[in-house]
Amino acid sequence: MSQRTNRERDSKTSLDDFEFDPTELDLKKSKSLITVFDGYRIQRTYDLRFVDKAINKGEMPKSFIRQWGTIRALLHKLAAIGPKVTGVESWLNRKQYFAFLSLATITIAAPVLLLTWVFRWEALQDIAMPLALVAVALMFINFLLSSWYNRKVAWAIYYYLEDNPNLVAKERAILKKWVQSLIHHTARVMRQSGLDPDKNLVKFWNDDYVGIEVLKVPSGLRKNYVVKVKLTG
Repeated sequence: MSQRTNRERDSKTSLDDFEFDPTELDLKKSKSLITVFDGYRIQRTYDLRFVDKAINKGEMPKSFIRQWGTIRALLHKLAAIGPKVTGVESWLNRKQYFAFLSLATITIAAPVLLLTWVFRWEALQDIAMPLALVAVALMFINFLLSSWYNRKVAWAIYYYLEDNPNLVAKERAILKKWVQSLIHHTARVMRQSGLDPDKNLVKFWNDDYVGIEVLKVPSGLRKNYVVKVKLTG
């Protein structure tokens, strides 16, 4: 979830009256928003603080700032669904607990190893290596558990929305429309700037858009599509 910007210049407008306009966004921000909006369509929720920080630094155009309140409200609505699904909040808490335990152990193990190997503190020699091994083991376990819990959460939310298809149908349709607008805008920016689309690939979670060419599909460790935005068509 994102923090409020320092200057509350963005206002919320009814989605029925709202028309997303990306025309003043630069290429980098447009590509980032494509990935974010497209991800939220399938509950791949991103931390939105990067947008608030960009606004506070003056890196976002005024036209987008005026729209951000409405955009953020829709994204927050989708993000709020996950914790309401049975089991999700508990799984996320367990994931956070193991992540904290792993981080705490490595935080302790690192200076112990430093004192033992660099400063030759003999009093710590008996615990340094066992502690380091425990830290490494916990990091590995945390990686596996994190992936496992992420999968459980993703499928739980997926089945919940499958059982309640009308819950976010409108919001998903709106996001698809916003992404399509960003695709057209991105193509226009690259044409006007003479940029090579092969050097400005975009990460997508869905491939049901006009004006894109899928170069890589999800496989193995890659969960997303690697896409080239077409400059024509």
